[in-house]
Amino acid sequence: MKLRQKSYLLTVLLITLVLHASVLFVLLPNIRMTVSSAEARALGEEKALALAADRLFEDVAVEDRPIYARAFSIYDSGGATFAIGSGDATWVLVEPAPPVIETGRIRWIEQDGRTLLTIADTLSDGIWLRYALDETATIRRLKWQSIGAALLCTALTAAIAAALYIIQERVYRPIDRLAHELRTPLTVIRGYGELLERTKLTPEQQHTAAGYIVAESERLGEISQKLLTMSDARTRAYRPERVDLHAIAAHLKNTYPTLNCEIGCDTMTADRALLLSMLGNLIGNAVKASAAGSPVQMRIEPGMIEITDRGRGMNAQHLAYVNDPSHARNPSIRSGLGVPLCHEIAALHGATLRFTSVEGEGTTATVLFTS
Repeated sequence: MKLRQKSYLLTVLLITLVLHASVLFVLLPNIRMTVSSAEARALGEEKALALAADRLFEDVAVEDRPIYARAFSIYDSGGATFAIGSGDATWVLVEPAPPVIETGRIRWIEQDGRTLLTIADTLSDGIWLRYALDETATIRRLKWQSIGAALLCTALTAAIAAALYIIQERVYRPIDRLAHELRTPLTVIRGYGELLERTKLTPEQQHTAAGYIVAESERLGEISQKLLTMSDARTRAYRPERVDLHAIAAHLKNTYPTLNCEIGCDTMTADRALLLSMLGNLIGNAVKASAAGSPVQMRIEPGMIEITDRGRGMNAQHLAYVNDPSHARNPSIRSGLGVPLCHEIAALHGATLRFTSVEGEGTTATVLFTS
């Protein structure tokens, strides 16, 4: 995994943690406040019931207390349930029956699909009071708030991750292209430099080698500037002119000795540096796909450039990907950076790039100019 990919993943992970921690920091006080409010309400109501029971049963004979307890049947419980009794006898019960819990504790209990806030209390003379408040709706609301916040964080993280990916692509794509395009001219420059250094050449040969070094250096600077410009202003990167196709073919043949050229027209309107880059990539791919020394054919006609090899060819999946500019960057398809760049250069020239191939027989790349 590349360093920038690791940095991207770590950045997204950090953003995810910060967003979720921030939302949790905001939600927790609300959850605590809601829970505390529910408990305060339950305690207040239970204490009111306990006080009313103490006063009602005060100075009432034990045998008469069940009769007096019937007064609680008219009590508006406000959604709560409670039971009052003594020992095993229940004097008053507001359905559904509250669960039996330890006296003196307030507890949250799940029962029959409901979330209950329960309190058990002991009054004077062995009288007990059990109270339960149904807080299912409150807990459900808190759960949905938490789920909504988590989904919002996930959506924000996805949006930020997508934005970071787009920004990273815009920053690194020109650099990747530049690194890819530097290889060929640097190889030529190094080759002729070593030739000048290690071989005794005639003055004419020295002049020719030096000329190629200068030409490749100029091309290197020109294509570097254009590739860095293309990502932000493609139309400004495109500088059309009348290009000598015989000179282009001679330059390419010098770089790729196995190239055979058939030139059916003398000139065409194109950006010379970008045209050389596109043809260099297509011919370079053809040479790599062919056996050592196997010829590659380039045919240029008005409105069309065709490059054919007799190499290993491509299967249907690979062919579909290289013919689709949006899919040609798929890392599982080893088309390199050159193919999507060729699609973009062709589009700048008002042309389309199409590949035809038979596995084991070879591939043809065709650039059709429509304007």
